[in-house]
Amino acid sequence: MNQHHPSSHGKPTFLLSISMLILLFSMFSCGGSLEGKLVGKWKGSDHMFVKGTGPDLVATIDGGLARHLTSTLNLNEDGTYQKLVGEYDNGSGIWMLEDDNLVLLDNNGNELNYTLLKVTENELVTIHDVSMDTPSGELSGKITLSYTR
Repeated sequence: MNQHHPSSHGKPTFLLSISMLILLFSMFSCGGSLEGKLVGKWKGSDHMFVKGTGPDLVATIDGGLARHLTSTLNLNEDGTYQKLVGEYDNGSGIWMLEDDNLVLLDNNGNELNYTLLKVTENELVTIHDVSMDTPSGELSGKITLSYTR
């Protein structure tokens, strides 16, 4: 006369376990993507210029470092970006990834390509070619930019 009825106590635990597994899976699968690591606010932390050609302009190079250390690069989840130097707008537009390059297309149609050297949850390091006209002639080379959050 002692009949065994299936207990419904196991169902909520089972559903909770499945829900937790789905949540953990989605967190880890999204967190590992390169796009996911890039999205967010990046603060300039280091700057290295290696001259290719042109005059030696230490003041210009040191000025670039000072600007970078007060800069912020915001890469938004919706594919837009904004660069700030201090609180001043230094460009905005859209960003995308092409292989190992971060491509910024600004609102004026200019394209900037940054080769990604290192991307972690808390560190971003890029390198790109630069060229500028100065009163002493054209200065060109490569700049490595480091960011942290």
